[in-house]
Amino acid sequence: MKHISPDAAVDPSQVAKSVRSSIEAFLHTVPRVVEAEFPERIEKLAACVTLWGSKMNLTSHPEDPEEIAFHVIDSVMPVVLGSDKSSILYGEFSPGREILDLGSGAGFPGLVLAAASAAHFTLVESRRKRASFLQVARAEMGLKNVTIEGKRAEDIGLAERYDLVTARAFGDAADFFALAARALKPGGLAILYANPSQRLCLEVHQLIEYSVTRRGERIQRVLAVCRKAVDSHRGRN
Repeated sequence: MKHISPDAAVDPSQVAKSVRSSIEAFLHTVPRVVEAEFPERIEKLAACVTLWGSKMNLTSHPEDPEEIAFHVIDSVMPVVLGSDKSSILYGEFSPGREILDLGSGAGFPGLVLAAASAAHFTLVESRRKRASFLQVARAEMGLKNVTIEGKRAEDIGLAERYDLVTARAFGDAADFFALAARALKPGGLAILYANPSQRLCLEVHQLIEYSVTRRGERIQRVLAVCRKAVDSHRGRN
């Protein structure tokens, strides 16, 4: 793995502690559905993002704990919202589930979701430096349920292997759902994190609206969820 010089302008440990404090405060307001190690794992992720963020252009304001906390809380929302038994997301992050995250970048949402749940995650990131970052962050977080693929999604062998496919800040929605359709098992779900005003280019199965605080302002967000059809011959009992 190529060595990358860290950013020494800020103290990553202090930023990480502040992020952890914000995440713990958030967790007190929602059902207890994340893994017990989640705050500690996120503290380690925040330290990694702060340490390497500006050098690698991982995300905007990597030295700002409020900004990192926003990305973490936004990323973990499918697990939180899926705690409701009536939700389409209920049970999607359970042990034994295989989840694919496309364009994982700085680990939002892939590493965050993996830190929060017991499902197995495959994180796909074609940019070499960011894939290297994901490897380092996974090790620092102690995640045993994550595989990193440093290549394009089309090159990893997608065919119907996954129960769930996720993406955040992916780009073109139509491209994401086309890739997800190839990767999903029949009946599997695709989740795209989006803004309410974003054009999704297709009819989704369900739009789940929520909001996250960012710099004191409530930001409206949405999860665009599609379910892959079950072939008629496969759907027979």
